Amino acid sequence: FLMVGYATIYTMFPVFSLVLDQDVKPEMALLYPELYKDLTKGRSLSFKTFLIWVLISIYQGGILMYGALLLFESEFVHVVAISFTALILTELLMVALTIRTWHWLMVVAEFLSLGCYVASLAFLNEYFGEI
Repeated sequence: FLMVGYATIYTMFPVFSLVLDQDVKPEMALLYPELYKDLTKGRSLSFKTFLIWVLISIYQGGILMYGALLLFESEFVHVVAISFTALILTELLMVALTIRTWHWLMVVAEFLSLGCYVASLAFLNEYFGEI
């Protein structure tokens, strides 16, 4: 259930809110169309970019898991809850760092995802243990 929740509930709202982000104002984009010339050629969305994203994800996952194991080795029962909480918080932080122009719906989406996760901590005791 945690994997389904991660993919649908806990991280859905902030990722969908990224469509509201604007690099430049619409008037500027129409005035200077060469700003998006590289996108039409597919240079910024290449295999190299994909591999960089995958390597960053593997690095983050490794740090989260090894950090949870090293810091909480005496409480091995709670390693799943601790590492999953760190994963959710890292994802929300990465989305927040990606945003260039904040919209009020983006803030709502971040807090809504965090609220859904905190609420599920109370209801899913079999996955997280007693709080």
